[in-house]
Amino acid sequence: MNLVTGFSLPDKLSIQLSMTKQEPISVEWSPLEVKLFNTVDIFLHKPAIMKKSEANLNCLKQEVIKTLSQEPHPCPPESDIVKGQIVRGENHNGFPFISLDMPQMFSKSKMFTYRTLFWWGHDLIFSLILKQENQSALIEKLIQLKDHPEWEYIQLATTPTPWEWKKSMNNFIPLHQASETKIRDTINTVNYIKLCRFYPLASPDFLELNWTDAGLASWETLSKVCSD
Repeated sequence: MNLVTGFSLPDKLSIQLSMTKQEPISVEWSPLEVKLFNTVDIFLHKPAIMKKSEANLNCLKQEVIKTLSQEPHPCPPESDIVKGQIVRGENHNGFPFISLDMPQMFSKSKMFTYRTLFWWGHDLIFSLILKQENQSALIEKLIQLKDHPEWEYIQLATTPTPWEWKKSMNNFIPLHQASETKIRDTINTVNYIKLCRFYPLASPDFLELNWTDAGLASWETLSKVCSD
């Protein structure tokens, strides 16, 4: 797994092992499989969908850069606040994705990134991922903020790694419903803070969603945990 992006990259050894340790596979086709391998629409439209997703992320990146340049920001001094990083891949838990980190800062002991992830078949996710040696002040600020109306839809990650994105009860808890004790125990156990705003791709409202407006609004909300 790439320690910066959090996305797995296949290596030669893993490919060889997967080829030698495969379970016996039935050669009989099911009606569903026949239907699927005759379905071409996804493959015809996928390149345009991914290009449009990247265009949306670039628009958001430019607006975040502009926002950070016009006002005091909560980013650590060593953060990248002018370039950002867009990563595109074909297989995050079996599904294509494209992500933007802006702003971003990664080191061996610290993380500070605002990540936007478009994950095919799942969600558009705006997230703030934080890790530092002493997180007590961040925890207390988060507890102060969690009951504010704009935090109603924010989820707190509970997994050992910050690179799990599937929205489920095993991976996230609604922040505004969590007790102060639960928040402290969760963050002290996983040793990072990851706050997410999910927009399901299957929602009827997604068609009208402006990624830039939603991304800026989520940044404004989530970054308050780092503000004085």
